[in-house]
Amino acid sequence: MTALTLSRSVRPATAASSAAVRARTSARAASVQAAPRAARSPLQLTRRGRFFLIGLPFVTGAAALLVVAAVFLLPPTVKASTEPAGAPVTHSVTVQADQTLWEIAAVADPQRDTREVMNDIAELNGLTSSTLHTGQVLEVPSR
Repeated sequence: MTALTLSRSVRPATAASSAAVRARTSARAASVQAAPRAARSPLQLTRRGRFFLIGLPFVTGAAALLVVAAVFLLPPTVKASTEPAGAPVTHSVTVQADQTLWEIAAVADPQRDTREVMNDIAELNGLTSSTLHTGQVLEVPSR
């Protein structure tokens, strides 16, 4: 209790001084509320914010520039030419007496299944059956 009385004797609390403190505090709060947010403190960007506003557009622009440079500076991979494509895809065969479509397909491409080669020959020549006539000319796929 003595400490309490000492502090009161050193700094007397009066109703007038506490009212003055309350008035200053409420005036300060009113001025803070009335001031706009931008006027209170300047905008402070964090490191992440600076990267987002400056670095990200820079990196995006650099990537776009690289893509444009690659499109215009790299050589094209496909070249057009008027030269023949190479070996012919098919060759002509004249059907001999008693020759079957199976025999022609087996000779045309021995590495593939004969039935697949027969289907290719029928498709190339518009055949509806496996019946062949002597002297008939067929287009046969090349090996």
